[in-house]
Amino acid sequence: MEEPKITSKPAFTVIGMKYRGKNEHDEIPQLWGKFMSRDGEIKDKLNPHICYGVEDNFDDTSGEFDYVAAFEVGAEAGVPEGMVKWDVPAQTYAVFTCTLPTIREAYDYAYKSWLPESGYQRTAGPEFELYDPDFDPQVLSSPMYLYVPVKK
Repeated sequence: MEEPKITSKPAFTVIGMKYRGKNEHDEIPQLWGKFMSRDGEIKDKLNPHICYGVEDNFDDTSGEFDYVAAFEVGAEAGVPEGMVKWDVPAQTYAVFTCTLPTIREAYDYAYKSWLPESGYQRTAGPEFELYDPDFDPQVLSSPMYLYVPVKK
């Protein structure tokens, strides 16, 4: 894995569908399928070509976490039935480039190798996956980005 880029991102809001669990049976890819079939219900997308997978509320005991497949929206956007709205605070992030096949490796590298040796610490707040217009889930080499909130 290559070294991450350190960047700041202003606060933003997402609307999407939420899953809570451990993703032991590929529930997250299934969530994406359900979500993309309903993406037209989200009216105030700021960019319909960028999706987010936002993670938060990790439970160290159970291993469960919340994951929201989402689009960025205006702060006043309405929430379709069966979806949630999350506010992501302004943060500094370590941004790791990966692909769908290497996403687990990117998480492991971020938390087990890079963070302990970097001089940075994981800070409170959600982390997220960013899927930009270059991402194509049918092309395994398509880039995606893992944003981990950090501080010195």
